[in-house]
Amino acid sequence: MTAVAGAHTAAAQGASAGDRSALIARIDSLIADHLTNGPAASAAVAVVRGNDTLLMRGYGLADRIATRAAGPTTVYEIGSITKQFTAAAVMRLVERGKIALDDDLSKFVPSFPLQGRHVTIRELLNHTSGIRSYTSKREWAGTWDRDLAPDSIVAFVARDTFDFAPGAQWRYNNTGYVLLGMVIEAASGTSYAKYLDEQFFRPLGLTQTRYCPSHAPDTSFAAGYSARSKELVPATYLSMTHPFSAGALCSTVRDYLVWQRALHGGRVVSARSYEQMTTPDTLNSGTRLTYGFGLSAGQLGTHRMITHGGGINGFTTAQMYFPSDSLSVVVFTNTDAAGPDQAAMNIARAALGIPLVAAPPRTQPLVALDTREREKLLGTYDLATPTGGKLAVRVFLDGQVLTTQAEGPGQGAIPLLHYGNNVFGASFDPSLRLTFVSENGAVVRLRLAQGGAILEGPRRP
Repeated sequence: MTAVAGAHTAAAQGASAGDRSALIARIDSLIADHLTNGPAASAAVAVVRGNDTLLMRGYGLADRIATRAAGPTTVYEIGSITKQFTAAAVMRLVERGKIALDDDLSKFVPSFPLQGRHVTIRELLNHTSGIRSYTSKREWAGTWDRDLAPDSIVAFVARDTFDFAPGAQWRYNNTGYVLLGMVIEAASGTSYAKYLDEQFFRPLGLTQTRYCPSHAPDTSFAAGYSARSKELVPATYLSMTHPFSAGALCSTVRDYLVWQRALHGGRVVSARSYEQMTTPDTLNSGTRLTYGFGLSAGQLGTHRMITHGGGINGFTTAQMYFPSDSLSVVVFTNTDAAGPDQAAMNIARAALGIPLVAAPPRTQPLVALDTREREKLLGTYDLATPTGGKLAVRVFLDGQVLTTQAEGPGQGAIPLLHYGNNVFGASFDPSLRLTFVSENGAVVRLRLAQGGAILEGPRRP
């Protein structure tokens, strides 16, 4: 039986007790399904509309060995949700005249070689710098157990050719956000962790939000897990020096809601800075992206949505905010095999009265890959399109999560779900299938099937 901690509030204003009970039952069912089929060890969930907390509770076990239940005050590693804190820190320094968005990176981090290119702070914030992401490098995974300084992290790609000219394309990039942490330290004169604590955490009363320790110091922290076939096992250790300002923060769903309310309520950055963070930026060509600064913007049905997720060894997270509906949905989990995006989206659909979307059909449980097998899939594949062109699809690691991203404006990074035999799906689209084709023991091709279309192409040498 699933262990549960937490409580529900009184009936929502304008909603009957029956409506609330039905919504809570639906959320309970969605999370129970995710824990079973994800699989995941636990989830902490918060759903708030306006000033009304519809639900805030924990499901499952924060620590399977200690049989410790998860709750709203369980501390989770939040992965790339960290990026909005980093972006907010940059914007606060912009407001104080310490940084300008069009400043060149070399002004603050002169040691990073730009190879004759001009890379602005704005391009780091919106993932259009063209600098290669260190999490895509195979050799990086071999250093997870070592503490490394930020300049050693970015050194993994410092001599690599740029993926594209700055501002020409969009590609999710962890190196860019590590560099932003270095910019914050240079401009503020203090460490990244101390700056966030002094500027945000303590003033806002975020008592359980901090730069994650590499080893959890107390029982308030969830233990991280990975799925191995049907079993959950402790996640591979990762020194928290590695994600740095791209993904090294820890928080609780309760603290995160306080942060989210402060950010969207104008108590973190100015109205102008907030608009820049939450409005899709553009490429040099004028093509509109779906990403602002540390946050994505989109739609769920007719409802505007501001969102970002996270994935790191042992943890996956999802959060979304619907400004016109004053609705927040936050789901933190302590398992890295399959993220809670599908469950979180369906929770939002239930709260907004939108029909739910079924999870991808599963003829077998999700299967996790060990590090060696996962590394065999990394690389870029050139898929032939019906018009005779090519679609470049990159497969890389975001933390410990196998992720894919197609080149081109507005193309987001997609965490992959493994169904076995090198066949993968994605939580957001039940029709999507990625199949890696091997010859003589080596992966040589990729086949993409989605919505009835099939694209296929070779792996680049």
